[in-house]
Amino acid sequence: MEKNYVDFYIELLTNTMNDAIARNISLQANAKITDVAIGQLNEKVIELENEIQKFHNNNSLSENDYKNQIHGYENTINELNSEIAKLNQSKIEYENVKNQANHVDTFRNELLKARAENEKLVLEYESKIKELNDKIDYLQLTPAKRKKIDDLNKPSEPMGLDALVKDGGSF
Repeated sequence: MEKNYVDFYIELLTNTMNDAIARNISLQANAKITDVAIGQLNEKVIELENEIQKFHNNNSLSENDYKNQIHGYENTINELNSEIAKLNQSKIEYENVKNQANHVDTFRNELLKARAENEKLVLEYESKIKELNDKIDYLQLTPAKRKKIDDLNKPSEPMGLDALVKDGGSF
């Protein structure tokens, strides 16, 4: 029995040492991998810190500078929006004036047409007035003068057979 005890003890001790050595080796490998990863991460952090420093050096604007710049942009946007509103109002006024101009053109065309008709009527009435004045002048003439004018204005008829018979002919 004692032999069994010592054999078991040695066997357990050997297994425990093997487990401890394997664990120790695993931990040491993990430590080396971790050290390499931490080194790489430290290099990346240093690189990023350098980038941040370069950015700050190149853009040395403070938070107030950024706020002022943003405020300036907002003012510009507001001014442009105001200008757009004014331009839209001008556009509406232009459209109204354009419509009024179209109405004026239509009115002008109608007025020109009415003037042309009016001139035509004036010419017709002047012609009638002249005709009536001529009739008045004619009626104011003595009957003898009227007969003379009638004879002059009468179309000359060609001498027909009837005229020769009345006359009795000529020898």
